[in-house]
Amino acid sequence: MTYYVIYRNDERVGGPAGLFVMDVGAGNAILWDHRSGRWAFDPALVVRFVNDYRNMDRFETVDRATAERVAETVSGGHALPHEDDIRAMFAPDASAGGPQPSGRQ
Repeated sequence: MTYYVIYRNDERVGGPAGLFVMDVGAGNAILWDHRSGRWAFDPALVVRFVNDYRNMDRFETVDRATAERVAETVSGGHALPHEDDIRAMFAPDASAGGPQPSGRQ
């Protein structure tokens, strides 16, 4: 898993604004969806963002521990899903948006 911390601008003023989790090899990804208030499966959006040269200074890759801390901040207190839950969200038969995390840490 690769964890990306997202910032609102390239100066990274104001701290992290979002978080992506991606299985780069398989092209699967989830993100914290601020509108719905949940973790959502959206690989197309993540790939588009990460591959856009205009965003190169708006994200950084981090380790799992850092991603867990950032998740609490950007989600208003919701934990980053356990890696098993993330893999379940990547499953091809998952419903739209995938299953919700179990709350394990």
